[in-house]
Amino acid sequence: MEIQFENNKGKGDDNMGDQKEFRKFSEKISAGLSTERMMKDIEAFSHLNRYTGSDEGERAAEMIAQRMEELGIPVMREKYRIYRSLPGEASVTVTIQGTARTFALTPYVYSGAVRGLEAELIFDEKSLCKCEQREMENRMKAFKNKIVLTYESSFSFACEAKRAGALGVLTIWRADLAHHGTLGGVWGTPEPEDLVCHYPRIPFAEVCKSDGEEIRELLKKNPGMVHACLRVEMDDRIVSSMMPIARIEGKSKKFVLVSGHYDSWYEGVTDNGVANAMMMELARIFQENQDNLNRSLVFSWWSGHSDGRYSGSTWYYDQHWEELKEDCVAHINLDICGCKGSDLVGFNTSMLEGKAFDKEFLKEFNDEEPIPPVPMARFADQTFWGADVPFAIMPKFSKKNKETFYWWHTKEDSFDKADPEIVLRDTNVIAKLMVIFAECKRLPADMEGFLNIMEERLQKIEKDLNGDFKLSSIWPVFEKLRKVIEKFVKELELRRDDDENLDDYVLKTAGELVRITYTSGSQYHQDPAIEEPMFPGLSMAMGLTRENTSEDYYLAVQTRFVRQRNRLIGQMKQIMESCENIMYRWKMDEHTF
Repeated sequence: MEIQFENNKGKGDDNMGDQKEFRKFSEKISAGLSTERMMKDIEAFSHLNRYTGSDEGERAAEMIAQRMEELGIPVMREKYRIYRSLPGEASVTVTIQGTARTFALTPYVYSGAVRGLEAELIFDEKSLCKCEQREMENRMKAFKNKIVLTYESSFSFACEAKRAGALGVLTIWRADLAHHGTLGGVWGTPEPEDLVCHYPRIPFAEVCKSDGEEIRELLKKNPGMVHACLRVEMDDRIVSSMMPIARIEGKSKKFVLVSGHYDSWYEGVTDNGVANAMMMELARIFQENQDNLNRSLVFSWWSGHSDGRYSGSTWYYDQHWEELKEDCVAHINLDICGCKGSDLVGFNTSMLEGKAFDKEFLKEFNDEEPIPPVPMARFADQTFWGADVPFAIMPKFSKKNKETFYWWHTKEDSFDKADPEIVLRDTNVIAKLMVIFAECKRLPADMEGFLNIMEERLQKIEKDLNGDFKLSSIWPVFEKLRKVIEKFVKELELRRDDDENLDDYVLKTAGELVRITYTSGSQYHQDPAIEEPMFPGLSMAMGLTRENTSEDYYLAVQTRFVRQRNRLIGQMKQIMESCENIMYRWKMDEHTF
């Protein structure tokens, strides 16, 4: 595969030589990968139920750390404390005219606990359709003092249901499996106010598809006559855990972060034992080829992903914030890899690398036209926006028929779900990405293309706003930003490849562009732990009108919208000022010599 980096165009024979060396190194890495070694490690992980802070979880972390030591790779064992939530036993007993039936439940992480909560059970008819905000409020009036059966499963729904007076929620899963979900509204360990505001503590548990539909049918036939007794056990506590962090030094202190969580539900083979084994193997082969590395590689395995709402990765972010901000050029996160039946390779990405890069890269791993990458939309262990890490890539290994892997977060995620051939393919995908970002002389930042993506999203938001919400003041500033960035990129392309500050220029400018696009808060704090689109602080106003929204909520969104619009304008001006200062220094340097 030949990667034509935007910044290398027009460099003639030198570029051809670079590409040749790149291909040679990439092929060497790929040829050295051992499927047998990875499958052996995957099997070892499958024998450990790796809950955060548990004996088996810590044993897995120590196994990783010891492997790094055996390979001669420096490794830190960082200890940290996490607010962990583990579901226990749960059930609902449904009674109709004296006849009782008990159904097993799977509580969500951070669910409230109850012992024999009794109340009328109702079905949330509107959960099968989209509701506007005012309609949502009216819908939830029926929830007061009831246990609610629904298809809804989000954190925001849990909060609204609790506020409406619901005593408990049963959500119907899409398969006949005990599947674990989460209610956490906090990204990582909570701050004091989070303890009050972002944990609804409502009993919230999942019922499998067939049981859920059976209960729904009973409610349909016996309206107002179904009584439920709900029992939910939870083990919420602060636990200590260990995070292995390995570093392979390159010629530069700038580094590529490769990460994956090692905590799991049950065996957790594809989520996330395969990724853990892949990272160990990648560390081995890159250590053997350390002399060829331009940038350094950092591997971090963390817990607290599933049972702590990304607490491990967030702790890493908090404790390594300065290092990430100054030196991390890219974050490659591994989650749900090596799955039997996976025949499609795609990306979730910050979108900075450019469409040409993505298309060329994905062509190698797909037997048909690859699907375009999807913006990251803030989920999983994507904790690092605030540190201005410009490239965030999470490979997405899925199915062409769009079916999901049914075993995700269930007991079915066992060793037989890992396909050796697909494990090797997925490892090659990650290896290729690592080679690109560790080896390229110029980071493949398509800043002009990213501005187009920003513009498209802002236009989409504006199109769906009513007259009370205006983006008009943004556009003059945005156009000035575009002109400054265009000039900056042209000047940057003239810089010598041996300029040791090339990475810093990209980190400073592209990283800030990415941050202002994907976050709504401070770079020192985390946004809420909910999946949000680009420009989240502006997007929440989309589709709102005075007719479909309550007066107090409407005013609240207006207030946030104005503040977020001001924030975006101010940050765009800061980026322009930063670019102009850099270009001024370049000009002064030229005059000096």
